[in-house]
Amino acid sequence: PTRACMPLPFSLRGHQSMNLTVLNPGSLVSPGVHLLCYGPYAAPRDARALVRFQPDVNMALVHHLIMFASPGAPTSSRASCGGNIIYAWARTGQTTPQGLEISSAATGTAGLAYGVGPGSDIGHFSLQLHYQNMEGKPVFDKSGVRLSFESRPPKTRLRFDVLMSTRVNIPPAVFIDECVACRVTRGGTVFGFRNHAHRLARDIWTDEFDAHGAAKPSIGRLSAQEPQIIRLLPKPRSLAEGESLELHCLYNASGVDRPTRIGLDERSKEMCNQYYLSTSALRVECDGEVAAPSPPANAALNAAVAKYREASEGSPLGQVTGAAADGEWLYFFHRGKANFMNTQPLDFAPILRFSRKHASLGGAIGRGLFTVPHGLSLDPAGFLWATDVGSHQVFKLNAQTGAVLLKLGDGRAAAGPSSFNKPTDVAVERGSGEVYVADGYGNSRIAVFSSSGEYLREWGSAGSQPGQFRVPHGIVIDSRGLVYVADRENSRVQVFTQAGALVTVWASRVGADKGFGSNLVWRAHVSSVSYDPSLDLFAVTEGSNVILRSATGCTLLSRGPFLWPHDAILLPPLGPATPPAGSWRANAGRPFSFAVAELEGKRVTQYEVRLGSGRAGLQSMYG
Repeated sequence: PTRACMPLPFSLRGHQSMNLTVLNPGSLVSPGVHLLCYGPYAAPRDARALVRFQPDVNMALVHHLIMFASPGAPTSSRASCGGNIIYAWARTGQTTPQGLEISSAATGTAGLAYGVGPGSDIGHFSLQLHYQNMEGKPVFDKSGVRLSFESRPPKTRLRFDVLMSTRVNIPPAVFIDECVACRVTRGGTVFGFRNHAHRLARDIWTDEFDAHGAAKPSIGRLSAQEPQIIRLLPKPRSLAEGESLELHCLYNASGVDRPTRIGLDERSKEMCNQYYLSTSALRVECDGEVAAPSPPANAALNAAVAKYREASEGSPLGQVTGAAADGEWLYFFHRGKANFMNTQPLDFAPILRFSRKHASLGGAIGRGLFTVPHGLSLDPAGFLWATDVGSHQVFKLNAQTGAVLLKLGDGRAAAGPSSFNKPTDVAVERGSGEVYVADGYGNSRIAVFSSSGEYLREWGSAGSQPGQFRVPHGIVIDSRGLVYVADRENSRVQVFTQAGALVTVWASRVGADKGFGSNLVWRAHVSSVSYDPSLDLFAVTEGSNVILRSATGCTLLSRGPFLWPHDAILLPPLGPATPPAGSWRANAGRPFSFAVAELEGKRVTQYEVRLGSGRAGLQSMYG
């Protein structure tokens, strides 16, 4: 798309009535997709409240429009489509443009309007028109918006803001919920909303949670194929400081054979936006979480690994396949000089124990047990579980001594109650002690055993339909008892009950890269999923990134790229006590950490995360 700013003669900006039309004054729009900016237009001299917007547009030519406002009189003849957004409209679902009236008669609330004139944020206007001219020839246009004002200042001044996802990347042939987490940094009241997306979009809405993580009724759930206009809520909605919001946009790409990226063209691109018409006090931050490497922790870890290499029993740190941690120890599993094709038992101890408190290596365990190390996890009782895709077995280990406490699998690559075929990961249910094995490369199933190793049940088969797997590669159980499986080749996390009933699917954006672009197939993998009950938060390795997701699958943070991240875990707080169940929503400002195990990078790196310390007001892709 092309972009341009169209200056207007000052004579066009001298309106003194209580009405004003902000428009393209008359020009030819060339074929194609264009964002054109017009203005500036000065507000009427005696206007103090802006109460009505009525688009007057060529419906065949204008896809959407955005109106911007800036304080004071214009100081230049050039339009500025980059100030505060006060109005947005798109043609979807309409044959005649539908406008917005916010007078007391329309809203039932006296004195509700945009403040205009001295002491306000509005003194002049500019208009951005998104043209899609498919005629193949230039078309003359004078589209715009008619504004109506009142002379009495409003009692309650309004503000217009947008929640959006800037990561839209929709794989072909899927249903996907694009979700972004936001946080209320200053409270206010929402009076209206507007949803915006393109042709693949279905419902858009925002889930609200109080500062303790309790869910509240959603805001503005409506199909994106309904008219994309500002709608007044039946009842004003108060949002309090410290609350969190999750913007959801559902897409149906089941009939699409290529990835759909973020962009302006409604024919081939998508967006995910929800606007709020609110009191001027309200402030919301989206993408406000930041993660940075932890230099002290990483320096200590690297020094400990160097000493391990120098020790007589040491081996070069090889492909790191798994990690696990409690409040005292970080464990990681590696292959040394071996790789996935190894056939002989390793002659070194491949599970390293790193003291988080003392920042030193506390030994290594597992010598002679493993052929091809893969998954590593800690159960609620503090025992390690490790999978070996070379011997087709699962081991329960004493985390301090490495003593084998239980072994599952008869060593044959087969299906059935007593065999696995390259098992990948283990999760243990806190209450019953049941053992859930992701089995794995060969069997595409989840097999469940009692705490003593008795086979109980299984589910899953090979395929890409819901409930099927193409390499179940990671598994974890949350505090609700739900089972989460990283379905690697299908680029998704599938969520099940403990009986194997499918609950939901988190389709990953990296599925859009499958067969398109990179020849590194792992860039389309969802390799692992881990969980921290103290934060009610998940770490998922998706392609070259680590994604932190809420319990609804909503993205809080994306960090990368890494060199084939094979596992990522959230690190519990330091200390011997098991932290109580909690929520990230109640921990604004509290730092926490995660660790990444890289297969190709052959390293473990720790990152510190701070919630709610990023930027506010995402307005880079609106519509």
